[in-house]
Amino acid sequence: MILVNSAMMQKEIIELLETNGFKHTKKQGLKLYFETPSDDATTDAATAKQLIKNSPFGAALFFNVAVV
Repeated sequence: MILVNSAMMQKEIIELLETNGFKHTKKQGLKLYFETPSDDATTDAATAKQLIKNSPFGAALFFNVAVV
């Protein structure tokens, strides 16, 4: 499971990651929790970070991705 912290664009982040194999499980304030598509959560966290960075809104977004 990974955690994405972001104050803005949460709906867009959820849509982006869900279209790439992640499953949104819950939201707590600024925290978005996702189940990963594989058993390697560290690699999936890096993939999620790159997906967000490469999105049209990602360059100006302050966020972080962590393994839970």
